[in-house]
Amino acid sequence: MKKKYFKRKSFLRKRFFIAFISGIIFSLIACKTIDTNAEPELSMHVFKPVAFISVNPPSKLKSVWKEIINSLEKKLKNLPFLGKVVGYNEQEQKFNMNPKLKSKFKTYINTLSLTGISDKEIALKLEKKFGIQYFLFFEVLSYPCTIDCSSNHQWLVRLKLIESRSGDLIFWARKKHEISEGKKNTEYYKNLALKASNEIVNEFARGFIIPWHQWRYNHLTTKSNQIDRGKLGI
Repeated sequence: MKKKYFKRKSFLRKRFFIAFISGIIFSLIACKTIDTNAEPELSMHVFKPVAFISVNPPSKLKSVWKEIINSLEKKLKNLPFLGKVVGYNEQEQKFNMNPKLKSKFKTYINTLSLTGISDKEIALKLEKKFGIQYFLFFEVLSYPCTIDCSSNHQWLVRLKLIESRSGDLIFWARKKHEISEGKKNTEYYKNLALKASNEIVNEFARGFIIPWHQWRYNHLTTKSNQIDRGKLGI
């Protein structure tokens, strides 16, 4: 009886230990995994001009936010399937000439961040002024973490591609990142934000593509149609 008891106890300990370790691994993977989603057909959305926009960052990133945005802008401008990227400086030039537009812009990005809804009326005005067809919306949100977390604080880093006229969400990528406890300096948070943001942009770059053969087919078809219309005198 004693042998059976100890065997059963040992078996339960092993199962408890395995479950405990599995829970830790799952929570770590959940925080390191990047979630993405995209429309099944992206060929109609590539090579189009976009405005790279963002909301105010968490307080720990305010002093380095512009540096982070500039770094991401450079990366985005080198992506093969994005068209022209209208960045922070170009937007500010537009706002200096039209202060009311800046007020509407703030309303737009705050509404988008809080509700996930693109205000079409404002979006159309921004589209015209910026000369774009899409918004590439980037944000870092800070909030408490209480479930399956090793710390009490986390960031949610998100990047969304939104069609300006329809308000449709074409592509998004997001990642949760736990913030370790203890006092950290600004440089630490900047590097952490840059790392997480670059991972999101890299994931966007991997997903926001169309296969070469499909692009070639679309390109040749368009070219062929243009030639046919020319022959017909249309």
